[in-house]
Amino acid sequence: MSEIYKYLCTQISTFGSLPTHKVFITSVGRKTKLVFADNTFVYGTVSDWALNHSGLDSRKSAWSEEPKSFLEDEKNRLGLYKASHPLFITEAGIG
Repeated sequence: MSEIYKYLCTQISTFGSLPTHKVFITSVGRKTKLVFADNTFVYGTVSDWALNHSGLDSRKSAWSEEPKSFLEDEKNRLGLYKASHPLFITEAGIG
């Protein structure tokens, strides 16, 4: 059975953190899917703090709906992050 993920928020990158990513959460537990600007992803969990503060988000749920300049900037940042963190491996997404 395939899990269904619902958009929770967009986590904007800050110095030293993961690159900007969109957080999707399952209805069971706290399993999340973190989707990056190039539509690659990793799975994780979400903290109570993130659950309680996700209402502050004002971004779009899909990268394709974001302004082109923001998307291109985030793809560049993601590329730099991956180059400097070779153990950070993401799975290929669709689209």
